[in-house]
Formats: sequence, C-alpha cells, structure tokens
Amino acid sequence: MTELETNAIDTEVLVVGAGPAGSAAAITLAKAGCQVLVIDQHDFPRDKICGDGLIPDAMQAFAQLGLLEQVRAMAMPIKGVTCHGPKGGSLNVPGDLAVLPRKTLDHLLVNAAIATGATVRTPWRYQRPCTQNGRTIGAEVKSNGTTRHINAKWTILATGATTSALQSTEHCTRALPSAMALRGYVYNPDFKGLADRLHISWHKSYAPGYGWIFPGPEGIFNIGVGLFGMHATNWRHHLAKWPGLSQLRPEKLKLNEVFERFVSTNPLAQALLENGQLMGEIKGAPLRCSLEGAKPGSPGLLVVGEAMGSTYALTGEGIGKAMETGILAAQTILAKQNDSQTINQYQTALRELTPKFDIYRRANLINRMPWLIDLAIKRGNQSPKLVHRMSLILEEKANPARLFTAKGAWKFLTE
Repeated sequence: MTELETNAIDTEVLVVGAGPAGSAAAITLAKAGCQVLVIDQHDFPRDKICGDGLIPDAMQAFAQLGLLEQVRAMAMPIKGVTCHGPKGGSLNVPGDLAVLPRKTLDHLLVNAAIATGATVRTPWRYQRPCTQNGRTIGAEVKSNGTTRHINAKWTILATGATTSALQSTEHCTRALPSAMALRGYVYNPDFKGLADRLHISWHKSYAPGYGWIFPGPEGIFNIGVGLFGMHATNWRHHLAKWPGLSQLRPEKLKLNEVFERFVSTNPLAQALLENGQLMGEIKGAPLRCSLEGAKPGSPGLLVVGEAMGSTYALTGEGIGKAMETGILAAQTILAKQNDSQTINQYQTALRELTPKFDIYRRANLINRMPWLIDLAIKRGNQSPKLVHRMSLILEEKANPARLFTAKGAWKFLTE
C-alpha cells in the first residue's frame, strides 16, 4: 500500500474552496445528510479582497441557507446607492442593502457549514485532480508537508478567480480575468460624509471602471477602484484605447496609479483619507465575470462561484451569485442522477441565469463612457419615476433589460 493510499480519505462530496460558493454548497449538501469535506488553503478567519457590499441576491441566498438573521445582525445596514458623476453631480437611489467585511462573512459561512455537519480542513492546498476512466474521483491535496488522496463521488471546484485548479482539471477556457480590483480599509469613526449609503464614482481618468467607498461596521470604510475588460485583448492594446490610462505600464498592471487617480478626483475619498487611518495595505485581485471562462462540469466535477465567472460585469458584485451557483450545484448532486444528467441539469440552471449576466455585460458600456453617468444623474434628479425604476432594479424587483431597449431608452430620456 502506498503512502497516498495510507493517507486516503473517503467522502461523498469534496468541496475545494471555503468562500461563499463553496460554503453555500457544503451547507446545502450537509443539511440534506450528505457527507461533505471542505478544504481551503487558508485558515479562517482570513482576509479576502472584495467590496463587501451585499445586494438583494446575497440576502436571498442567506435566507435560503438559514443565515439571514445572523448576517443582518453583524452587517452595516445600507439604505441605497449614491452615484457620483465626472462633473460632480450625484444621484441617490434607495435600496435595502448591507456591508459586511469578507473576513467576517466568510468565517460565518464556514462556521455554518461546520454546524450543519460538513467537515472543514485548513490549510489544505489542492494539488491536482484524481481521475479514473475519464471521471474525476477526488483530488490530491497537501497539508503541512503531507500529501493526501481524497476519494470523492463528486468534487466541487469553488476556487475563486485564480485559475490553477481550473487549468489542472482542463476546465479553464480563459485564463485572463474579466476585471481587476484594488481595495483598502480606512478607520474613520468620526467621518459623517457618507452616511448609510454605498458611494460609487465614475471619471474618465480611471475609465473603464469605477471607484467606490462603502461604509462598514465599527467605523471602517471599504475604499477601492475596479477596471473592467482585461480579457478583451492584451493590456497594451486595451489601454491604448483609453487616453486616460494609456501611460500606465500594462506589464505591471499599476492599479495603484488608478487608485490614486480615483482619490485625486474624488472629494469624499480625499476627506475620508485625510483624517482616517489606512488599515494595512491596499490590495488587488482579479475578477471573473459573466459566467464565462470555464466549463461548468465534467463527469465527477462541477465548477461554481467566481471560478465559473459568477461576478456581474458593470457592478463587480458577486457574493450572492457565487452562493447561488454553489446551492445549484449541491441541489444537482443531491438529485442523485448519472453523470450526464447531473451535468446537464447544472448547465441548464446556469443557462437560466445567463440572460441577466448578459444584461450586465452589455450595460458595462457605462464604465467605458462616464459621460453617460452625468446624463443618468441629470435625468434622475429630474424624474422621481426614473429613480423609482432604478431602485427596483437595484433591489432586483425589476428587469434591468428594460433600460437597454429602445422603449426603455426613450423613457429614460423623456420621463
């Protein structure tokens, strides 16, 4: 018997990655009585680069998992979004939202998975898939210098925006990220300039993207900037299209310069940082959007969360949809069908989500043309009806596609 066989572990489902998608899958499976092993390369609690905003789709997923009250009790309640245009105008769009740092949120989800009956092991690093006759039958993992073989009927990859695991399983169809984001935390409990709203700003100096300041619990603010469209072409050609960013060196992805441009053009960001304390470093991370960049599944393996591109283009929001894909994958496995039926059911569930992702992908044009924000702010301040429609879209009570039809555009310009 080999050392790997001696250290082998058997489980029904192996979940690789204990972020929102992986934890949501594990909770759903364990609640149904399934034997689940979750592994993650980090111990918890651990930091995670994110805007920390929770929109209604995240709240729906928490409710489905039985965690909504816990999340609400720990999160900063938010009453809407304030949009800031390049010319200095602003528009308030009401909505029922929240902010909770990912370090806290992900730890809550992992603990919920354990409480439900899942086994969680950290820091265990995924090495490669184990296959037999073309089917994934588990994985080889490493922890504290020891290599183990995990035998599993199904493996769920919830490995986020990094692509090494996707590539090792031959599920990666695009290695380049859809976007890049940079964020930091500022402690400034006396700062009153942001109230209880998410603040999002656009400016030509950091297009195609946006900057944000989100107030969180205990006087801590999440501040950051994101750039979209990294996968469209190589960086040199991509940046050449945007005069405001053309001098950045693409080979080094100088997001710090983009962050500085956001701060220098945003009075709220300047005021926040002037008397606030920056907590730790400003950190960057890739994003994978629009349900693109990976094959959803193969015999014995399903891909969920940001590994599957579960983040919205335009907004960069992905926590709720990541959890939704994890829940969908778990429900598919619990149906106990053969491999082909399981994969087809999961792919069908993702296809039902695709139209909404496509809407946000098309709407991402806004990040490339900041002047459209100025127009939207002007029209919104003239039309309570338009603000109400925006609010319904923000809370996912209305179809955002209506804003991007000829009829919707006419209403936008005339209502």
